[in-house]
Amino acid sequence: MGDNRKAMYEGWRKNGAHSREWQAIVEDFLKQAFKVARGPVTLCSCLDCKNGSYKTRHVMEEHLCRFGFMPDYLVWHKHGEQARRRISEPAQQNRDGMMMDMLNDLAMGFEFDPEEYNQPPPEVQEFYRLLEASDEKLHDHTEKTVLDTVLRLMAIKSKHNISNSCFNDITKTGLGMKYEKIDVCPSNCMLFWREDDKLSTCRHCGKSRYIQVKNEAGENVDTTVSAKQLWYMPIISRLKRLFLSMKIAKSMRWHKERRRGSQSEDVMVHPADGDAWKALDEFDPKFARDPRSVRLGLATDGFTTFSTSASPYSCWPVFIMPYNLPPEMVLKDEFIFLALIIPGPEHPVKNLNVFLRPLIEELKQLWTAVKAYDSYAKKEFNLRATYL
Repeated sequence: MGDNRKAMYEGWRKNGAHSREWQAIVEDFLKQAFKVARGPVTLCSCLDCKNGSYKTRHVMEEHLCRFGFMPDYLVWHKHGEQARRRISEPAQQNRDGMMMDMLNDLAMGFEFDPEEYNQPPPEVQEFYRLLEASDEKLHDHTEKTVLDTVLRLMAIKSKHNISNSCFNDITKTGLGMKYEKIDVCPSNCMLFWREDDKLSTCRHCGKSRYIQVKNEAGENVDTTVSAKQLWYMPIISRLKRLFLSMKIAKSMRWHKERRRGSQSEDVMVHPADGDAWKALDEFDPKFARDPRSVRLGLATDGFTTFSTSASPYSCWPVFIMPYNLPPEMVLKDEFIFLALIIPGPEHPVKNLNVFLRPLIEELKQLWTAVKAYDSYAKKEFNLRATYL
């Protein structure tokens, strides 16, 4: 193997006039590297990166043409080939690899070739651009990457208790996972949201949306501090994000493509075996025909955030779960989405519909359909979802 690959080094030319043997080896290497890659990036074996940073296929090809291969890499053990002996790597590379794994998990198995597949929509391209950008060096005179710096900043924020508003002004997120704080009537009558956003008092009970204090004359006056707030984390962006991972996008079809084997049809092993699922299929056959149509579960429960000796306060988180996934995945933490944090201290049961309004509005959009990108099928599709 080593003799056949001498052209890796002998065929490279500093002036760019590389031999045909070298070009053929580069093509074979790139095919091998991205055949086993977990995502759209893999370790770059150029003289500059030395298997220490992750690049896309296009960038890696440019690096190899510009810098050539790293020394003594005749066995491509970092790219799927079996090494004849164990190779020890620097601790820094191992650390960088583990950090990059966190990002690759968001896009595991995605292989994008613009000549073979349809072009992903702009928001999907932006996601993978961020994935690649995380491994870029801060500047030419350091080995520190953008990911190193972000992790360090997060550690400093936690250690020194930097406020969210301060930290957000320093680092702006590009991943698109946003949240919304919505003012609520102190009596849980309504949300000051959308068409009611400009109101200062409740349309039903007349209470102010703001905390009131007494002035020098003993009169109640409004402050600019909200009396009660609902936290809402939109679910559409997170459902669309599921389909950006090839592995998860395939698993979202499991309920339709599974094989029961020797299991009896009378045994319920998945929500798809239940009457509610089957009734929905009969109600809208078009929804049922696409295995990517998402059935959602909803759960909520209240808890006290402080100890009993402290000031009493409770809240009610609302969780959303996509039921399409197989049993071993469906109830994992990473697939249980926090959608709402309903403020206390009163139990929201009588006015739960008020707090669920933002979620209901998104569910209406999802029932009609939103555009999403399926990395398993390599094309856009109309994503539909409903509460089961």
